[in-house]
Amino acid sequence: MLLGCGATLLCDHALASVPIDEQSFVPIGGIQQWVVIQGDDTTPAVLYLHGGPGEAQSPFLDTFAPWRRDYTVINWDQRGAGKTFEKNGEGTPDVTLRRLTEDAIEVTRHALNRLGKRKLILVGQSFGAVLGLLVVRRAPELYRAFVATGQFVNNALTMEYRERWARAQATASHDEAGLKALDDVRSLSINDWKRVAASRKWMMSPSDLEYLELQKNFAGPPDHRRPEARAWIEGYGFQSSKVGNESLAFDAMAEVPSIPVPYILIQGREDHVTPLEPARAYWEKVSSRGKAFAAIDGGHYACFTHSVQFLAAMRQQGL
Repeated sequence: MLLGCGATLLCDHALASVPIDEQSFVPIGGIQQWVVIQGDDTTPAVLYLHGGPGEAQSPFLDTFAPWRRDYTVINWDQRGAGKTFEKNGEGTPDVTLRRLTEDAIEVTRHALNRLGKRKLILVGQSFGAVLGLLVVRRAPELYRAFVATGQFVNNALTMEYRERWARAQATASHDEAGLKALDDVRSLSINDWKRVAASRKWMMSPSDLEYLELQKNFAGPPDHRRPEARAWIEGYGFQSSKVGNESLAFDAMAEVPSIPVPYILIQGREDHVTPLEPARAYWEKVSSRGKAFAAIDGGHYACFTHSVQFLAAMRQQGL
């Protein structure tokens, strides 16, 4: 067991369970931001950092139902995304990794104050895993541990493994057009969006495609978007346009060589968006105050599509 009661971390206990289901705008970083707290005050608190950039989880809170059996889950629509974007619009200021890091720390303090706890568990998925590294580096005293899934390391390693996978799939299926598309971008920079896009056809595992049906059903067909989904779609594009290049240029190996809290990496074996091999290479190299690694079934969205395994991996570490 990496972590546990009576060791170096504080375990939260309460005498009686008090159900919590709060969904509201909270003043964070000078603007109103959407924060949801669901669970009860007897369970450890988890702050989930969504991916994307821009992939706010407010329309999909039911996906966290399995999590709420063990944890009180805090969901936050980040600056420029989801309901936070709907509230503030395209005039939302300062959508940068630096500001998002500061926002996440403010959301953490808000949740801890509301729940009467000293620390919480930070969980970041995909872009949220990048943000999570920056957050725990900045304010480690607020976090029991950082759990990363869909961990992006840097684009050089990501593209090396992603293009190798794409080429193998195209070759196996005799996809000449796909192979030509990969060949046509080989001379471009690995950070060129045309090169990034060329391998996308093969990125999503079968379970990822099943998960993405939630988003497709919520959004509606491209020519007839559902009114309630318009702000979510616009926010997805808005936050991506603001921090997409910044996050693509991020290099965990160089920028976050050490993590001042326990680092738990739980990666889907079929993740071809942020492949398992680079994520594990980073986990092996990084220094932290204790760490653990688990490869589970599923792809980029394994924390949702294979939540039983994901949550079991967290509990195995005493979280």
